[in-house]
Amino acid sequence: MILGIGVDIVHLPRIAAIVHRRGKDKFAKRILSPIEYKEFQSNRLIPSFNDEKQLAYLSSRWCIKEATYKALYPIHKLEWKHVTVIKKEGKPGIDIIDSKLHGIQRAHISLSHDGEYAISQVILEGEKSDQ
Repeated sequence: MILGIGVDIVHLPRIAAIVHRRGKDKFAKRILSPIEYKEFQSNRLIPSFNDEKQLAYLSSRWCIKEATYKALYPIHKLEWKHVTVIKKEGKPGIDIIDSKLHGIQRAHISLSHDGEYAISQVILEGEKSDQ
């Protein structure tokens, strides 16, 4: 049974403006889970993880988390750090704190980038309905 479907689109210059105003580290601490923040900090030590790739990292997580929030709202109201974006076999996936309490059995994530935009769709499944 589908519990919810969420979609989000983000304009990367909008995220860049927020990062510029608030600071990259402050923004990252606000939206990333502890696992993501540690990964982000480790990646920043790699020379090829330049400003553009850092923006893509933050924007894609913003987008997926927003879509996840929309898939569960208004039944459950998640916070940024309740969702951790992971890679499963080269595809994006998510770990949600207390997902079983929310009835979530599986999550399907799609993320696409095109120019200055990123779009994400999240479909959350629960147990099959008897109806």
